[in-house]
Amino acid sequence: MSGKIIQARVESITPLTDSILQLMLKPDEYIDYQAGQYLQMLFENEAFSYSIANAPLGSRQYELHIRHTRDNPYHQPLFAHIKRHGVVTLQLPLGACHVSRLDAVKPILFIAGGTGFAPIKAMIEQLLADGEPRPFELFWGARAQRDLYMDDKAMHWQTHVAHFTYFPHRSEPQGMTLADRVLAQHRHDIQDWQMVLSGPFDMVYHTRDALVAAGVLPEHLFSDAFSF
Repeated sequence: MSGKIIQARVESITPLTDSILQLMLKPDEYIDYQAGQYLQMLFENEAFSYSIANAPLGSRQYELHIRHTRDNPYHQPLFAHIKRHGVVTLQLPLGACHVSRLDAVKPILFIAGGTGFAPIKAMIEQLLADGEPRPFELFWGARAQRDLYMDDKAMHWQTHVAHFTYFPHRSEPQGMTLADRVLAQHRHDIQDWQMVLSGPFDMVYHTRDALVAAGVLPEHLFSDAFSF
């Protein structure tokens, strides 16, 4: 584990759904990072890992998307501390799955489950800022429509970026996995793409196994989950 330890003020906490919060953090000392990396919030001898949801494009803030409910004991002490003091301890940058690690030529499939959208949002923002011309697509899966908490942003990208396509996926009514949806859409050209996977570990591993079974080379699959 590497990265630098700094202090940051919690500038805002915004509910995105009834169980997902957006935190905006303003560091005392800004540490640069690559779009797609994550940070850790250090509290009481624990390290809470969260992907950075914004690309490093000048705001000098860190955006986080955190799944949290009031009856979730895992986050209660941390959020009580944030409410009381408004300051957190961070360690960053962390993670090897970021834009600069990708193949520079192959088109990109982003595959996100739930708040796994956060690092992918940062990577897409970076690609758009860089004027990336190659095709890239987002498959974003969640249990229900309400869990696609920035669906309007993804739809905006699709409307305004000719080489970007968005495939929202809701598992509740369809009973189809995210891997099934990707393979159904790319039955004939799946091996032509490189893929970034982000979300719950079990979803990432299942999707990886399904893609490899369909002929995708492991070296064309990227996720920080593979490091754990």
